[in-house]
Amino acid sequence: MRRSVSLLCTLGLAAGLAAPALAATQAPAEKAKPAGTRDGCFFADQVRGYQVVDDRTLNVDLGRKEAFQLTLLNTPFDLDVATRIGIKSRTGSWVCSPLDAMVIVPEVTGSSRSYRVSAMRKLTPEEYAEAWPSLKAKKPKS
Repeated sequence: MRRSVSLLCTLGLAAGLAAPALAATQAPAEKAKPAGTRDGCFFADQVRGYQVVDDRTLNVDLGRKEAFQLTLLNTPFDLDVATRIGIKSRTGSWVCSPLDAMVIVPEVTGSSRSYRVSAMRKLTPEEYAEAWPSLKAKKPKS
């Protein structure tokens, strides 16, 4: 019994001494990110363009070769013919999850409808290059 207690105390002391050393090795990776940045988030007013992928999915371009793909909960009637859309954040100006965003699509009648987002993901650089090819990559027509 006495051995068990002393063994547990020794293990607890070793774990207590090792924890700060482990935390110190992980701290530089966390400090590499600038303060205030959020991975997987964007400002709603940062959207510079969009593409309709299918009847419920659209890619929104943020500039700087960064884009997000938003999947809508319902199918908007006028998404494929709309000349503009709006992104509204329900929690302020950051959009970090599907629950934060609403896509506003103007209708032909002059009114607009809001659609909730069911899924969102950041596009990879390869997907971005495929969706928005650079002008240098385009070959001239001859």
